[in-house]
Amino acid sequence: MIKQLNIWSFIFSTIWVLLFFIVSSTGPIEYTILGTQPFVLLLYVTLLTFVTGLLGMAGMENWKGMARSFSTITLTLGLSVFLTIIIFFGHLIS
Repeated sequence: MIKQLNIWSFIFSTIWVLLFFIVSSTGPIEYTILGTQPFVLLLYVTLLTFVTGLLGMAGMENWKGMARSFSTITLTLGLSVFLTIIIFFGHLIS
């Protein structure tokens, strides 16, 4: 079960990075999804994937699992920091 958590958190982390590029290339964000802006929603699911990536570290059996775990944590942590900067400091330049 934990090995599958490791694999799925890696898959979702790559999906969130690709989704970030899609959302950021659409131009000015004036629409909302489920009552919140897409960057905020993406930050929430990225943090959730980060937590599941940490839990998936228990499923490391070989070097492939270790590489998946560390790349998941690196991708989601980097994306979370970048999204936090965009959300809190993105409106400074108008």
